[in-house]
Amino acid sequence: MSESHYRIRYRKGDLEVEVQGDKAWVEKKFKELTEGKLAPPEPPAPPTEIDLASISLVEFVKAKGNPSGHIDLTMIFAYWLHKKEKMTSYNRSNIANCYSEARIPKTTNIGAIMNANQSKGYLMPASEKKDRLKAWVITRTGEEYVEQMK
Repeated sequence: MSESHYRIRYRKGDLEVEVQGDKAWVEKKFKELTEGKLAPPEPPAPPTEIDLASISLVEFVKAKGNPSGHIDLTMIFAYWLHKKEKMTSYNRSNIANCYSEARIPKTTNIGAIMNANQSKGYLMPASEKKDRLKAWVITRTGEEYVEQMK
């Protein structure tokens, strides 16, 4: 190949660069590529974790985008009860208390909302009732769902 038609193709991950020109310039650019100066952009940082110890439930709901839908709200409450309050399971009474603590009007049928979250795989029934009421436990899928909110 002549000096003016020197070409190198370089691939690193999803990045592919082809450099063509005179030999000295192409070799200089190739050296830059192999030293990582033209590396592909870094993937976006994962969402920052919220320090539950230092915020209230009201602030936590706001940090999650201040959702108005009961599916999302009850999942935020289940996450809060599990992570912050260290509850192993929770019933509709515990969720109703979260509505009050967050100063949000509660839904008329918390049990139906919790069952809907269960059918989505976000919750699962607890092995035992809690205070003689059906109880639920958040699943890993449910935790990830809440963590990915805003």
